[in-house]
Amino acid sequence: MKMTRLAYAVATIGLATSAWAADEAPAKTERIEVTGSSIKRVAKEGPAPIEVLTRKQIEKTGATTVNELIKTMSTIDIFDQGELASNAPSGSGTANVRMRGMAENQVLVLLNGKRLPRNALADSSGAGDAVDINMIPISAIERVEVLKDGGSAIYGADAVAGVMNFITKKNYVGGDIGGRLGTSSRHDGTEKGATISGGFGDYDEQGFNVFAALDIFKRDPIYRKDRELSKSVDFRRLGGPDRRSSASPFGNILDNEGNPTTGLTVKPCPPELKNRTCRYDFNAELLTAYNGADRTSFMSVGSLKINEAIKASAQVVLAQSKDHFEAHPVPDTFILPDGRQYLGRFVQGGPRITDRKSLTTQLTAGLEGATAGIDWSVSATKGRSKVTNSDSNYFNKKDFRAAARSGKLDATISNNDAALVDSLRLSPKREGTYDLTSLDAKLSGELFKLGGGPLGYAVGASRWTEKLSDRPDQNLVNDNVLGGIKQASADAKRSAYAVFGELAMPVTDMVEVQTALRYDHYPTGSKTSPKVAVSIRPTKDLLLRSSYTSSFKMPGLKQLYGSEEKGATNFTEDQCQFFGQPDTCDLQGDNIGGANPALKPEKGKTFNIGAVLDLGVFSGSVDWWAIQQSDSINSPSTMEALKNGQFGRDPVTGRPFVSKTLRNIGQTESRGLDTDMSLRFKTGLGTLTFRDAATYYRYIKQRTGAGDFEYLTGVYGTTPTARWRNTFSVGLDAGTWSLSTAFRTISGLKDVSDLPTAAHGVAADARQIPSHTEVDLVGSYTGIKGVKLDMGVKNLADRMPPFSLTNADSNSNTQMGFAELYSSRGRFFYAAGSYRFK
Repeated sequence: MKMTRLAYAVATIGLATSAWAADEAPAKTERIEVTGSSIKRVAKEGPAPIEVLTRKQIEKTGATTVNELIKTMSTIDIFDQGELASNAPSGSGTANVRMRGMAENQVLVLLNGKRLPRNALADSSGAGDAVDINMIPISAIERVEVLKDGGSAIYGADAVAGVMNFITKKNYVGGDIGGRLGTSSRHDGTEKGATISGGFGDYDEQGFNVFAALDIFKRDPIYRKDRELSKSVDFRRLGGPDRRSSASPFGNILDNEGNPTTGLTVKPCPPELKNRTCRYDFNAELLTAYNGADRTSFMSVGSLKINEAIKASAQVVLAQSKDHFEAHPVPDTFILPDGRQYLGRFVQGGPRITDRKSLTTQLTAGLEGATAGIDWSVSATKGRSKVTNSDSNYFNKKDFRAAARSGKLDATISNNDAALVDSLRLSPKREGTYDLTSLDAKLSGELFKLGGGPLGYAVGASRWTEKLSDRPDQNLVNDNVLGGIKQASADAKRSAYAVFGELAMPVTDMVEVQTALRYDHYPTGSKTSPKVAVSIRPTKDLLLRSSYTSSFKMPGLKQLYGSEEKGATNFTEDQCQFFGQPDTCDLQGDNIGGANPALKPEKGKTFNIGAVLDLGVFSGSVDWWAIQQSDSINSPSTMEALKNGQFGRDPVTGRPFVSKTLRNIGQTESRGLDTDMSLRFKTGLGTLTFRDAATYYRYIKQRTGAGDFEYLTGVYGTTPTARWRNTFSVGLDAGTWSLSTAFRTISGLKDVSDLPTAAHGVAADARQIPSHTEVDLVGSYTGIKGVKLDMGVKNLADRMPPFSLTNADSNSNTQMGFAELYSSRGRFFYAAGSYRFK
């Protein structure tokens, strides 16, 4: 059955599907619960803007992880550097979802409509405080639904930018086994994967079904030194700055003001490392451009027919990931026996290493049924995220400095007494556990007839408890780890409850209205979230829709109850004066921040207006949206803190610091347009499909406190934010074989660090980063019974990312020479095969 009716255009919810070829509609029509509503309905109903990625489309992407999968969707803000988090070490090792120019903790991630436990290790800023989507085995996913307006009226907190719901296979009979191998054209970043899934028992005929899936994935790292763009942080070869570190193994003597003295080192500096001071090139060593990965994920879903009216169900998730991160040897301000200080790097200590192990578990059990025309369900969920970071090649700060001051240890050489060095080593651990326990109950049904059909309703209640234990090594808490940063501990717990109601009102055959209201009560505050959505169908081929929804984000437990945190920063030229330094200083220091128990919820409003047109051969949708968020949780900017006198120097080392504490001082506004157009027709070879999906940002602007708005769209300032992203694809389906190609484009950016505040943009003379397009090609063959073979090339033209001066210039970014929107993996070949059996 072709998608020739507008009703099914709305069933796939607005035709805002992925830019891969569209699937045929399922023949069977049933009442289901779609993302963004608690009311069971036939799929044609619902005015909400939802993007759907089907199983067939998932397979055509060639993705082996969920993180890779969502990058094919133009509505998702892309971060394409594996699971590295340049500015949030707590988030490294996880993959998160970002939408609408907002942070990862503003998107609610669900699995079969249930919340998942979030990363147990998060910064107080909120970085890393989100669900690791790679814990979901991609072989178990039947479809992905993305609600593109706020969802707090239905789901509660966190659904500010949107909701992503992963729907798994159910009532599946048979088995699948598959394998995959891929590598870059430079013979690194090799990926190996294996999947096995299967189900038995026909629920309708036998009264039960059990489905299980196991995914195993391994990836080798890609090192910065192995790519021309990132092989050195001396970017003068590309017209950029020399950002090789002054923390040199040869030791730069500091003057009385704490700045390296030009030409004065503890040990003679090799000529090739000289540039005012002696330099250290950390990109030329062990740093990764794309991290390695080792993940295993398992999921099982079961259902049992109690009687004709009641079904019992259970869901189990087990996921483990192991990640290995290496950083350059310990830098510090060391003290010579004669009292002089120098900025150095202890190479004998070896690279700093973090081994991260994460274990995520979730168990859900429930009952559902229908009684007297009323659908009901009750469920209980227990989820846990447990993460352990094990560090090595760090040192006891107090004892190391004492040994250096006494002359027992020389940090500029590599032949110190090994026993002494080992006695100073620390292997600190940070262990975190996040628990989420919830109880949910819901009723839905139909009340009476309206002009366009029965009025549907849903009411429900939820109660849940969150518990966080984040326990860094005591040496980390006490800031006694040389080469590490001070970390905050947290032990916190909170319980909350919510009640909600929803109505779906088909007023006439042309007009449907959806209303919802939810009340959430937390120990630190309460929030009522309304939603109103309207769809109008003036003709059988055209649907118009509009919605307004209120949303909110509660402060994280770490933000409320954590302790002080410290992180490294570079002070810019206009900030050096506060420390009595010249405007040309090269000054490194620390950001000191932490929790605030007085934080309030972040509040948001989302507006959406759109249209869906389906003429059979051609279909398309256009949606305009706007998000306004207030009371955002932020630290004051470095300049604001400096102007307020919140800065100083460490009394022992003289290292400068700026003190910043979390407050509800932020505001974000985002506006844009989503488009999705599809042209599909038959040819002599098969069915040919053209599709173009794009997201365009009119603007994203943010501010903290009473300051002016900072316009982020189309610039690489604090973060890289492309004005538009587009995926154009062509697919040919010829029965036993198919071929698809996709052109993924990210618009160019203005390459600046400091943005003017007066206009909707940046100075006309700002450096322009060009747009970037990558082409993917994938072919499939199914001519052998039960066998599916895939071969593909990603980034067919081997396009490397465009150079970014902003990225190169600040160690707050990755300093790989390009924005985090891209990957330097280059051309990537892969082959996969699977066998399906009954």
